[in-house]
Amino acid sequence: MPRITRARMAAEADYLANTAAPRADAAAADGEQFAANPANSDSTRQCAATAAKIARRTAADYRSMAATLRAGEIPDGFSFN
Repeated sequence: MPRITRARMAAEADYLANTAAPRADAAAADGEQFAANPANSDSTRQCAATAAKIARRTAADYRSMAATLRAGEIPDGFSFN
């Protein structure tokens, strides 16, 4: 099993915090816009609102994983691919 270095953990944390989380935030914002648009059907608005909540939760998870990696620990279920 290869050794995971602090540098690799820091690089993964930077990606999660600076790339993955902002992308999830942008997806959430898109979902919120669709959910707020009265021109969309009720089912579309409901699906968009649910997708926005999931995206916000995902962004929070990414930030949490980044913090764990920066603390020198490997988050549960995290895989270095």
